[in-house]
Amino acid sequence: MIVALAVLPVPVIYLFYHRYFVVKPSHLYHLEYFLYGAVLALLMLLGSSFISGFFVFEGTVAMGFLGAALIEKAGAFVLIALLMYRSPPIVMALNLVISAMLLGLGFATVENIMYALAVREPVIIVRLLSSVPLHVLTCGIIGYGLSLSHLSGSTARKAWFGLMALVFPFFCHGLYDTLLMSGGIGTYWIAPLLVLLVVIVEYLLARAQTLPLLDGLRMHDMYLEDWVTVQREPQYERWILRSMGSRNREYVPLFRLSMGRPRATIIVLTVIAAVAALFGRELIVQALSYRLNMEETVMLFTLLPVLYSLNLLAIGVINPKYFQAGIIKIPVIIDVDISAAGSMIKTIAYHVTGKNCYVKTVDTLEQGTRLDIVFTCQSFSSPRVPGVVLWDSHDEQKQLSGTLVRFGKRPPGYWLFLARYTVYRITRGLSFNLRLPGFRSVRQLFVRPESVMQKEWRYGAGQKLFGQGDEGKYFYLIRKGEVDIVKTLETGERVLMTTLKEGDIFGEMAIVGNQPRLAMAICRTDCLLAVAEADNLDALIDGNPVFTQMLIKSFANRLQSSEKIMLKSMADIECASKRREEALRTLCTVLLAATGMDRGDRSSLQKVDALQIAKRLNMDPGTVRMMIGRLLALDEAVSPDQMIELVLKNI
Repeated sequence: MIVALAVLPVPVIYLFYHRYFVVKPSHLYHLEYFLYGAVLALLMLLGSSFISGFFVFEGTVAMGFLGAALIEKAGAFVLIALLMYRSPPIVMALNLVISAMLLGLGFATVENIMYALAVREPVIIVRLLSSVPLHVLTCGIIGYGLSLSHLSGSTARKAWFGLMALVFPFFCHGLYDTLLMSGGIGTYWIAPLLVLLVVIVEYLLARAQTLPLLDGLRMHDMYLEDWVTVQREPQYERWILRSMGSRNREYVPLFRLSMGRPRATIIVLTVIAAVAALFGRELIVQALSYRLNMEETVMLFTLLPVLYSLNLLAIGVINPKYFQAGIIKIPVIIDVDISAAGSMIKTIAYHVTGKNCYVKTVDTLEQGTRLDIVFTCQSFSSPRVPGVVLWDSHDEQKQLSGTLVRFGKRPPGYWLFLARYTVYRITRGLSFNLRLPGFRSVRQLFVRPESVMQKEWRYGAGQKLFGQGDEGKYFYLIRKGEVDIVKTLETGERVLMTTLKEGDIFGEMAIVGNQPRLAMAICRTDCLLAVAEADNLDALIDGNPVFTQMLIKSFANRLQSSEKIMLKSMADIECASKRREEALRTLCTVLLAATGMDRGDRSSLQKVDALQIAKRLNMDPGTVRMMIGRLLALDEAVSPDQMIELVLKNI
């Protein structure tokens, strides 16, 4: 009976986490890691008598942490690390975590059976039902930490993740054994400890599904820290969109409760069984030939069933998509000056680290290109930092435009800049989130024209962006190229109002005034334009006083320029009209003089070469022919001056 009770939690826990185990569907694979854990348990049991001959642990805490937890978790850590580093690089981090959990399941199975056969104390029943989830969950944490260590590039990060993979599971396991051996009211705390481990492992399992393959990182000569830097970019973008109240932002929750009928049925049956066992606990205890105290009875018949129910309820409750499309981070924009191959590039970055940064470049930079970078955050700057292009993306479909740069040897002054930047970032973030006095001014650190643009589109030279009279839905920031603003006058003549260049914003006047476009925009050259909707302009005006002042000055300058151009155009039109009238008057005089009409002779007018005269006066041949026709139609009694006036009035 007691052996059956020892084995009972094993298939239950396996079924609980089976949805994750099917990522690697081979049952032989499951059995392989299960047997690794079983062999480890046997070695631990055989070696425990040898170790006890050298070390004597006195006291419950020493026995819990050093006599049990340290030896078992150190052994599991070493074995999982060895198995992980022999795994193929295409294996997902999730597979590494569930492999460690299967190993923990095998370890717990053998340990439970040996305890059931060797120990006759009442507390053994609580141990048999609670140690299986403990071993599975702590081994899962070890697997996750070692997978991060395996994916990392720097020795310091490898050591950090490896240390956390050992220390935290060891602490939880030691605390569990200490509470169990202490007995009494301490037994109650085992259930909250296991619930905490369930929640942590669910979070890690969901996070592991989004981590990259080691093979994929190696293809791009990247490590986990480089991948994390790239992943932060859309998180900053989402924060900016959220701060502007964007209607297009998709909400991705952290928690998702998908309660299917089978799972709900099992939970209900577990609760019913717990209630039934609570009333029939005396019969169950007599059948097991154990006497339990009050704490052990409550733990066995109340807290452990609740724990298993919560465990089943928590499976899959953390949404993996949250880590891909839900996390938001507050950016603090840094101005970046890049020197590459003799050219200077001015751009921005949302964040810098001690090893790399992701900069918002316009043009593609080839992988391996060497750069010198200077960062400026408000009033302080970094020294020149050497770097190399590690990865570049300018895919309009992905909307992730920029370049990942890994730093070379950092000068001492860079670390001082990084420390100042970190303090600046934290203090401004606290000021904004806690709504301290002056928090509104913090918005201009991340709400800037370069950061609020939603998309980047490329246009060819001569392509029209919008026409005069069109509805104003978008405004534009020129990342590269030149754009002509052209106005069509009532006469049909097109007037070039201005030519905009890199860094200029246009199209905003129609949005602010809620009026149709006042002019047409045409690309003078090939252009890369950042585009955003009206809501983003409202956010810029509301959150960035510097931009608002610049916008007002821009409006004033454009109105003044437009007025000058319009006045000049009107003067040009008037001059052109006078020149046309003079040319026509001269033409009439020439025609009359050439044909002798001032002497009343019309015969030679019909023989005039209209094409030759038009060419001589730089006029349209059709106009010349029309004037000849009108002169032929006039009354012979009309004087030459009257003929000219009548012809000009009728043209």
